[in-house]
Amino acid sequence: MTARSEISANVVSLSVLAAALALMVLFAAAPFVRLSTIDAAISEHQVELSNLQRQLATEGEVRKENSELAMLGQDTDLLLKGETTGIAGANLQKLLNNLVVAHGGAASSFQILPPQEDGNLVRIPMGLSISVGVDGLRDILYDLETGTPLIFLDEIAIRSRQGDFQAPDPNYIGPYDVTLQLSGFAKKNGTP
Repeated sequence: MTARSEISANVVSLSVLAAALALMVLFAAAPFVRLSTIDAAISEHQVELSNLQRQLATEGEVRKENSELAMLGQDTDLLLKGETTGIAGANLQKLLNNLVVAHGGAASSFQILPPQEDGNLVRIPMGLSISVGVDGLRDILYDLETGTPLIFLDEIAIRSRQGDFQAPDPNYIGPYDVTLQLSGFAKKNGTP
């Protein structure tokens, strides 16, 4: 062997050794890199978990307030009247129909949805479609927010009766087609 080929063999050996060492370093460092991404995911999930725990704590307080309200019985004006959930739902429908008519609107459909138990109370949801002007809608929403029994507006969709292909009129005051999802609370059947 010549000195030149011996040097080349040594360079190749050192290159292979360096590549093997680099590969071993990469394999040794890979778990630490993966660990840092896992740590980032864990911290992100911990933030989400703390937000969910705060929401659960708030929900627990609302349930407690609902239970206290039902147990005390002194604020029953805030609940829908009715010995059964069916009667309470009918009272909710009558209340909303009277409210819509009083403010110049017309109801096109009412739909009482299945009641849901919530502690000592029963939540009675309702879907309602009405046709009403801007002023009437404002007054209806105001009366819902400030009146008794407590009625909660869960969802609202407002659609103009103007043609779809016309330029919107900024001075248009109605009537509008309004769809509301509302709910009220009543005592659970048989609750004193």
